Amino acid sequence: MNKTTPALALVLLATIVPACASTIARQSPQALITQEQGALSAPDAWAFGPETDSEIAANWAGIIHDETLLALMSEALAANPSLRASAESVRRSEAFLRQSRSGLLPSISAGAGASGSSDFEDFDLAERYSASLDASWEADLWGAIRSDILASEFDLQSARAVYRASRESIAASVARAYAVAIDAGHQVELSRATLTAQVETVRIVNVRYDLGAADRREQVLAESDVASARDSLELALALQRSAIRGLEVLLGRYPSGTMTVPDTLPEIEDIILAGRPADLLRRRPDVLSAEAGVRSAFASTDAVRGGRWPSLSLSGGVSSATDTLGDALDPAALALSVGIRLADTLFDGGLTDARIDAAEAGGKIALANYGASVLDAYADVEGRLDDVATLRNRAGFVETAARNARETLQLAEIQYKEGAIDLLDVLTFRQRSFQADRTLLALRRAETESRIALYLALGGAIDVAE
Repeated sequence: MNKTTPALALVLLATIVPACASTIARQSPQALITQEQGALSAPDAWAFGPETDSEIAANWAGIIHDETLLALMSEALAANPSLRASAESVRRSEAFLRQSRSGLLPSISAGAGASGSSDFEDFDLAERYSASLDASWEADLWGAIRSDILASEFDLQSARAVYRASRESIAASVARAYAVAIDAGHQVELSRATLTAQVETVRIVNVRYDLGAADRREQVLAESDVASARDSLELALALQRSAIRGLEVLLGRYPSGTMTVPDTLPEIEDIILAGRPADLLRRRPDVLSAEAGVRSAFASTDAVRGGRWPSLSLSGGVSSATDTLGDALDPAALALSVGIRLADTLFDGGLTDARIDAAEAGGKIALANYGASVLDAYADVEGRLDDVATLRNRAGFVETAARNARETLQLAEIQYKEGAIDLLDVLTFRQRSFQADRTLLALRRAETESRIALYLALGGAIDVAE
C-alpha cells in the first residue's frame, strides 16, 4: 500500500496540471441566451390588441366555456396516436438520462466457468473450475460524465416541452375542428334555406306565367337557380361530412362521418389575456425546448472537451481457479487483484480537436435556432392578437351588411310579386343576401378560431400532467 499511494499522487498531479493550464474563460449558456433575447429588443407590452399586462389563463377551461368541447379535447389527448408517440419520446429521454448517470457508478461483474482437458491417447478428463468478481470505476476528473448527465437532463426537458407542445397542438386542433364541423352544419342550413326560397320562387314564377305576367325566360332562370341551389346543398353536405371525419380522426375514432356535434359555436372568452412578451419565453413550449437544446449542446461540448485529457480508472477483483468445484470459493484458493490505470491519447490525427470544433459549432447552431424560435413566437402572438382585433372590428360591419341584405331581399320579393321589378333583380338580391350570410357565418367561425389560435400561440395550458 505504501508503494501505491505515491503512484496515485503522481497520477493526480499529472492530470490536474494540464487541466489547470488549459482553463479558459467561456460565457455561460445563460449569458448567451440572455444576449439572444436582448438582441430582439422586445417591448414591455404587445404592439397589437388590448391584451397587455394581465395573467394568462392556466388551462383551456379558463377560456372555453363548453363542456362538450372540453370533454372532446380530453378524449383526444387520451387516444391520439401521434401524442402516444411523443410520450414515448419522453420515456426514451428518461432512459438515456439513467444511462448517463450510470457512468458515475462502478461497474461490477461476476463470472463462473468450468473446463476439461485430456490427451488423445489416454482419455482422462481433467476438470478445472473458476469464479471471479470484478469491479472497475473511472474517475470523472474533468467532469465529462457530469456534463453528459447534464446534457441528458436538458434533453429530457426538451422532450417534455415537445410533448406538451404536441398536447396543446392537438387540443387546439380539436377545438378548431369542432368549430369547423359546427360551421359546416350552419352552411348546410343556409344552403337548405336558400334552396327552399328558390323553390318558392319557381312556384311564384309558374303562377305568374299561367296568368301571363311572366315569360318562359323567367321560368328557365328560376329553375336554373334551383338546380344551382341543389348543387350548393350537396357540396355543403359533403363538406360537413369531411369536417366531421376530420374531428373523428383527431379523437382517435373511426372516420365514419356520422358523429353528431352541437349547432352552436363554443363560447370562448372575448378577451384572451396575453400577459407580456417576457412571459412568453417562460411559458411557450417550443421556446422552452429550444432553450433546453442550447443548454444541452453546451453541456455536450463540455463533455467532449473532457475527452482531451487523460483518463484515470481503478479496478479490482477476486478470482479463483481450482480442480474441484467445492474448492472454487475456498479462501485459500482466492486471489485478489487491484489496479490503477492512467491513459491518454498522444496522437489522433486531430480527431479530438475536430470533435470539439463540431460540438462548439453545434452549440452556436442551437443558440441561433433559439433566437429564431423566440422571434417566431413573438411574431406568432402579435399576428394572432392582430387577427383577434381585426375580426372584432369587422364583426359590426359584416352583421350590418348581412342584415341589410336580408331586408333588401324581402323588399325585392314583395316588389316582384307586385310586378314592380324583374325576376333577375330578385335573384341578384338573393345571391347577395346568401353571400352576406355566408360571410357572417365565416366571420363568427374565424373569431372562434382566432381566439383558440391566440391561446395556443401563448403556449396553451401549463398545468399539464405528464
